[in-house]
Amino acid sequence: MEKISLTTAVKNWISAHKLPIIIVLIVMLSAALVVTEKMLDITENPAFCGKNCHIMRPYYDSWRTSSHNDVRCVECHYEPGLIGHIKGKINGLMQFYSYETTVEEYSGKLYAKVMDNNCLICHEKRIFSSDVGYIGVNFSHKNHLLQPKRGIGLTCTSCHSMLVIGMKEHQSVSDPSCNQCHPAFAKRDEGHLVVTTSSCFTCHFRNVPGNTSISGCPSCHGPPKQTHKNYTNFNHSSHISRGAECMTCHINISTGANDIVPKEKCYSCHNIRERVEKYDDFSFVHKNHVTNNKIACYNCHSNVKHTPQIKENLCETCHSQEHPSDWLKTHKTQVLIGKICSDCHQPAFCSDCHATGVASGKKGK
Repeated sequence: MEKISLTTAVKNWISAHKLPIIIVLIVMLSAALVVTEKMLDITENPAFCGKNCHIMRPYYDSWRTSSHNDVRCVECHYEPGLIGHIKGKINGLMQFYSYETTVEEYSGKLYAKVMDNNCLICHEKRIFSSDVGYIGVNFSHKNHLLQPKRGIGLTCTSCHSMLVIGMKEHQSVSDPSCNQCHPAFAKRDEGHLVVTTSSCFTCHFRNVPGNTSISGCPSCHGPPKQTHKNYTNFNHSSHISRGAECMTCHINISTGANDIVPKEKCYSCHNIRERVEKYDDFSFVHKNHVTNNKIACYNCHSNVKHTPQIKENLCETCHSQEHPSDWLKTHKTQVLIGKICSDCHQPAFCSDCHATGVASGKKGK
């Protein structure tokens, strides 16, 4: 009897059972795909890390209360495309391995950068749209994102770094600096377009003679609307049209803008001497921190505030001779009976400076 080799026997068996083998392979492949899809769905759910890993819980809680709580973490933290997704999975597994194999309390510094391409998947139109008018501030994404400012290539997270992680509840572009001029800012809009205003002020007010903005006040906001304070009207437009500069009336335009970043702060992240020696290299530091690694300005720079104040005795400086010093004495009767200036004077005579309405001496009953 002729002896058949093992290879030949296997081939014959496979040939005789082709259909069952194909069916089994299809079932196994389908099961593998279903299991893989299910595993991806579970592991890419924000709650998977947020609830099962205590070091991720603060980030998960912050995400849940953010305006992006309908966007999964991987959609921002994985680079777009299949390759980016695979890289993200590998990095996640490496982090998980490091966490599980560390004997002592895990002390690895959690840091993740969000690439501009991730943001632009949903917000690309913002770049090429016209200037954004938001609570009195004019802003062009195109000018800031596509063109270096002061030699620094900005990214989305340069301004929006706290959009999801780190921003306190109801803290946004209106808080704290803008809120002083916009107290009626709608509560429902707070927290949605979160902007770290200190980062804006750090760039605009840093090393500028006269403590004013490098681009000028009108570049961010036009003249404020007519204001009413202590029965006094003030129209910025009329004064600006006469050539008045903002610094003529305002002081303390910014605070903290020129603070020097202490070299010791570098050691909070770096322990390699060669890196810290680059401290004075402006281009290197900002390219590697801001542009390449999406480090927010406030991580190094102090909190910069834009809190302009009005000079003391401002009106009297220019208008001391335009208003009779004894006007209240000579107009006592008119004030007491509730007359207003326009009852006797031409409207423009008083209303240029004073709010129209009942004189302050009238008592309500």
